[in-house]
Amino acid sequence: MGGVYILNQITDIKSDKINKKLYLLPGGYISVKYAYLEMIILFVIAFVLAIPFSRQFKIILLASLALGILYSSQPFKFKARPFIDLLSNSFGYGILAFSLGWVTGNPLSKKTFLFALPYFFAVGAVFINTTIPDIEGDRKANQVTTSIFIGEKKAYLLSTSLLFISLGFSIYLKDWLCGIACLGAMPFFILALLKNDLKNCFLSIRIGAPILVILVGIKFLWFIPLLVVLFFGLKAYYKKRFNIMYPKII
Repeated sequence: MGGVYILNQITDIKSDKINKKLYLLPGGYISVKYAYLEMIILFVIAFVLAIPFSRQFKIILLASLALGILYSSQPFKFKARPFIDLLSNSFGYGILAFSLGWVTGNPLSKKTFLFALPYFFAVGAVFINTTIPDIEGDRKANQVTTSIFIGEKKAYLLSTSLLFISLGFSIYLKDWLCGIACLGAMPFFILALLKNDLKNCFLSIRIGAPILVILVGIKFLWFIPLLVVLFFGLKAYYKKRFNIMYPKII
């Protein structure tokens, strides 16, 4: 994920500069050469750490890497193709990432994909709303995302619909972790749809994930100290290195 995220940022330098986001590469704080080097190091570490795991785990990990490269790189560049950007995000983070966790304790089966469905639709809902604030920059960078293709209003409608579908599957499968996260984010999706404003759009993106993280921390207590160390470590780093307050909870 770290390596793929860096690749995505490298290929998004032009649009990120226009949208004034993810400034480390667009602002020249880190060179593209060193970004590529870090990306390769992270990929190598990932596959070395995967050695003790099952063959299915390694195949899914390889598929995740392939999808990440196809998503960001020419000539495929899925992130600049309407609906393909949505499907690849939903599949990568909703199906492949879920399946990686699944195969650490159970063999891959039809049941895996059934229980991944709430996450497939939830990821799609959040993804659509992450692209709405970037419409101007993506358009100027000649990247035709789903939100650009169907328009802002229909994008809000699509994301809210996907979240309702995710909630429906969560209830059907009794996946209360995903279901509660959907319910927490739902009011902001609906408000963004009704008001067509970025304030609620940003809240819809930022609310669901922290709720899910807290619930996972309650279920797996060791996750909480890991998150606390990571959160405050990042805050100290960004304060010292760039003199900014990051990350924020919401």
